[in-house]
Amino acid sequence: MDKQKDLDQLFNAAKHQQAVYSFDEAQQSFLAEISTTTIENSPTKNSIFSLKNWIIMLTIVSTIALSIFLGSSHEKTMQPSLNVSTNKPTERTKKPQQSITPSFAVQSTIGKEMLQHLPYYEALTDSLVQANKTVIPTIDEVVVEHKNRFYDLPQFDEGYTIPKLTEEEIKANNKQKKSMLKALEKFDKKVYAHLVSGTFDYQGKITSVQSFLIEKTEVSNLEYRTFLFDLLIQGRNDDFLKARPDHKQWSILANQEKHPYEDHYFSHPAYDNYPVVNISREGAELYCKWLSQEVYKILDDKKKVLFNDIRLPMREEWVMAASIEGKKGPFAWDGQFTRNSSGCYLANYRLTPEEYAKQDSVANPTMNSNDLTAPVSSYYPNDFGIYNMSGNVAEMVYNDIETKAAGTAGGGWRNTEEEIKILGPDPYAGVTTPNPGIGFRVVMTVK
Repeated sequence: MDKQKDLDQLFNAAKHQQAVYSFDEAQQSFLAEISTTTIENSPTKNSIFSLKNWIIMLTIVSTIALSIFLGSSHEKTMQPSLNVSTNKPTERTKKPQQSITPSFAVQSTIGKEMLQHLPYYEALTDSLVQANKTVIPTIDEVVVEHKNRFYDLPQFDEGYTIPKLTEEEIKANNKQKKSMLKALEKFDKKVYAHLVSGTFDYQGKITSVQSFLIEKTEVSNLEYRTFLFDLLIQGRNDDFLKARPDHKQWSILANQEKHPYEDHYFSHPAYDNYPVVNISREGAELYCKWLSQEVYKILDDKKKVLFNDIRLPMREEWVMAASIEGKKGPFAWDGQFTRNSSGCYLANYRLTPEEYAKQDSVANPTMNSNDLTAPVSSYYPNDFGIYNMSGNVAEMVYNDIETKAAGTAGGGWRNTEEEIKILGPDPYAGVTTPNPGIGFRVVMTVK
């Protein structure tokens, strides 16, 4: 009994005594144990105490701890979300609302990121083990090597998931791609205008331009989507991420949390024949490169010598096509006005308040304050059969043959009457980032 009583007293005393083994001491002990451990006969990856398992275990423990911390503070920091509106953004309410988001939502996001990066760390650990052959690398060695290889770490685009195409989508996309390539191969007059070599008066200077093809319409959502899907079919995911449209620009432009166009403009079949917008200049150039490469695959040797690379127009080429070799101006049609004798508008551009007030709803049933882009074959084509050289979307051009400086021509639905003139001021000079007002069409020098 006395022994039991003594034991009880010792336990009670120990229970109220402060721990003397600090975290720093535990860390030093842990590092010392790992650095002196050797790999014996069995492979490292099979040992429960291998560095890889330590890293995985520490990652999971850290993840759980971080998740608990975030989950506990989630209610305190939660802000009420904006209501989606098609008119204007609603203000945040002053009284914070109680969070109804479960904490596991945060955990699942963190866990997803961890699992995505886990193969990287496994490969890194394996390579270090192979390099050292017999000694498991220390934590410090892993950290140094990780810093050296940081550029190899996979990057994730805010949770964006690359779409997976169904067999039906792949079949439909291949059919559309074939149609696009055949039109280019045959110099289809319904799709492309052929301008012969010549000279014209360009801003008071006689300018020579070599023979070229120019697409009669701006590149449509359907055409650009065919390009993006073909990149996925070919496994070119990096190019897909560079070229995909930035749909969020619609909401930014409208100053809304979620504008309907963000989800529908590029993807819904109703907008297939509308001009693609919100793409970077790099994306447009990738489209041109893709079209060049793919058409070259189907050409026989005789036709190959006739083809050059598809590209964006030089400004001189664009002006030559818009002005009918300098014979038209200031717009891409006859006359000095944006409406014809019947009162119909000849281009899609931003009307003034006075024009809205005076417009004839019978003559212009589709013109209203909510107009955005129009189909690529809207309004009257010019004498070369080319549509929307003034208005609809501002079209990417190269301002200079040598430097290929970025510019646009023709203006669009967001621009004024002055800006949609053939030689009007460029509202997007130097812009290379996605914009709801900018699209493009392609050209090719003909040998």
